[in-house]
Amino acid sequence: DWCALRLLVVAVGRTSNNLNEGVRKMLHFLMLLVLLSSRKSSAFPHSLRLAAILDDPMECSRGERLAISLAKNHINQMVEQSEKARLDIDLFELLRDSEYETAETTCQILPKGVVAILGPSSSPASASIISHICGEKEVPHVKVAAEEIPKLQNLRFTTLNLHPSNMDISLAIASILKFFNRTMACLICAKAECLLNLEKLLRQFLISKDTLSVRMLDQSQDSTPLLKEIRDDKIATIIIDGSTSVSQSILHQAVQLGMTSADYNYIFTCLEFPLLYFDGLNEDHVNILGFSITNPDHPHYNDFVYSLNQSWQENCAHVSYPGVAVSIWPGAK
Repeated sequence: DWCALRLLVVAVGRTSNNLNEGVRKMLHFLMLLVLLSSRKSSAFPHSLRLAAILDDPMECSRGERLAISLAKNHINQMVEQSEKARLDIDLFELLRDSEYETAETTCQILPKGVVAILGPSSSPASASIISHICGEKEVPHVKVAAEEIPKLQNLRFTTLNLHPSNMDISLAIASILKFFNRTMACLICAKAECLLNLEKLLRQFLISKDTLSVRMLDQSQDSTPLLKEIRDDKIATIIIDGSTSVSQSILHQAVQLGMTSADYNYIFTCLEFPLLYFDGLNEDHVNILGFSITNPDHPHYNDFVYSLNQSWQENCAHVSYPGVAVSIWPGAK
């Protein structure tokens, strides 16, 4: 039994990267919950029970609890007058990214008859151990986090990641470059993992006549020298792989260097494009493309944003509200 051997597994240890960047997409759960709530089960004729392991703090939260609550209430309202099973969700708080503690929690959850385990979103070691336990028990594990690098091999079919994969992002960028006929581009990487994240994109250039140069930010994260080199090389298409804050900093430096004219094209790989500020760029006609897993057209989006904003005003007055980094459906802007 896997749970009986968890101490041995933790003692042996495994390597995992601490990828804490990326956005929190817990309203992705709505898609899964609707699917599960529509299933009939002889073992649970009146309710379906899910478990959510959250690493979202109670104060100044990312909205994960709120997202799950709104999704559950919406689903149960739809099935109230039908014969379909109601949805129950047990929430468990993850205080630290610990394989041992998470294994203990997971092994306590599974005997309760849950049909799936959701999360956590920003604790890679814990998410990995949950995937392995769920694989042994053949219980779906729904991940909502960025893809792990190096990617874990031989995961069972029970693991499902609702976060767009690195391959999806690479193919999307390649399609954009092809559509606009950009044969020369430069990739600015904030971290070394960038080369692994965008491996599919790099391979596309290896088999074509197009040119892609790669430049890496140093520890100071100062992009000025790199941008000057790109300007001197007369490269007009710039791909930026980094967090929202790093992307914002690079864009600010580009403004200072006069690299925001209509001749330039910027593509941001971070999935929180709506959180970027473009003050002072309205008259420069610079071309900026980015991705967002926030869909403001979704019918529940406004309710979620309003509730999350109210929660911040009540519980997090000392920190300014950063905007929505949580979403329902993957999309692009």
